[in-house]
Amino acid sequence: MEPEALEICPYNSQHRIPLRRFQYHLASCRRKNPQKAKKMASCKYNACHVLPIEKLEEPEAACVNRSTVEEEDSLSPLKKVIRPGE
Repeated sequence: MEPEALEICPYNSQHRIPLRRFQYHLASCRRKNPQKAKKMASCKYNACHVLPIEKLEEPEAACVNRSTVEEEDSLSPLKKVIRPGE
């Protein structure tokens, strides 16, 4: 049996978390470190990608999950918003 891949927690670099528990761990660390959490942001393509706000733009532009999200958006039909009185 292969050892499970571990991710490094962005809130505490000493934490090594199995990928299957990573989102749960992120939420827990975010609550325990509110001051650090204010300085961090999640990638809009993958919530497990958490970086300092000022460093997010470049990795987000190169995110491997970006193409998947953009494909899903292009496949969904356009929705027209109808406002009352129109």
